[in-house]
Order: sequence, then C-alpha cells, then structure tokens
Amino acid sequence: MTPSDWTAVVAAVAIVGLVGGLLVTLAEVRRTLRSLRKTLEEVSADALVAIEELRLSTREARFEIDRVDALVSTAESLTGTVDSASKLAYRTLSNPVVKAVALGAGTKRAIQRLSNDEPPPARKRGRRNLRAKR
Repeated sequence: MTPSDWTAVVAAVAIVGLVGGLLVTLAEVRRTLRSLRKTLEEVSADALVAIEELRLSTREARFEIDRVDALVSTAESLTGTVDSASKLAYRTLSNPVVKAVALGAGTKRAIQRLSNDEPPPARKRGRRNLRAKR
C-alpha cells in the first residue's frame, strides 16, 4: 500500500469514527428531546389544572368581594340612619330634658327652703350692679 492509500484508509476510519460519534450524539439528543417533550406535557397538564383552579378562586373571590361590598354599603346606610336618628333624638329630647332637670332642681330648692323656713338667699351682685355703684 502506498502512502496515499494509508492516508485514505486513516481518513475513512476517522470519518467512520466521526459519523459513529455523531450518531451516538444524535441518539442522546433524541433521548433528551423525548424526555423534554414528556416533561413539557406534564407541565402543560399541571398548568392547565392550576389555571382552572385560579379561575375558580377568582370567581369565588369576586363573589366574596361583592358580598363584602354589599355589607359595607349596608353598614354605611345603617350608620347614616343611626346618626340621623341620634341627632333627631338629641334635638327632640334635649330641650325637654333640660327643662325637666331644671324644674326638678328648682322644686328641690323650693322644698328645702320651705322645710327649713329660711329666707331666700341674697342675690349675688353681678358686674353690672358693681359698675352702677362706682
């Protein structure tokens, strides 16, 4: 064999080795792609389940928010009604109650004076009386 034949044989063996290496590499890539495809299918199925659960949770949360909004609106309405009622009660009852308390206090003093037979106390001089005397 001539040196060019040896070179051709070595080149052919090297090419066969490279092709074999490429085939092994391609087989590994194919196996990895199958594994990746299987993993993606599992993730996709899990994601679909999670998305459906999120939709249900969102609907429930929206329903609860609507309920809480209705409760807050009712509470605000009741607060306004109670506030109006308390103002009305205050305006309606404050003047008669003050008059009744004053009447009771005056009656109590009158009874005390009548029972002790004391003369009425002297009136205190106000500022106007003091100014008039100066």
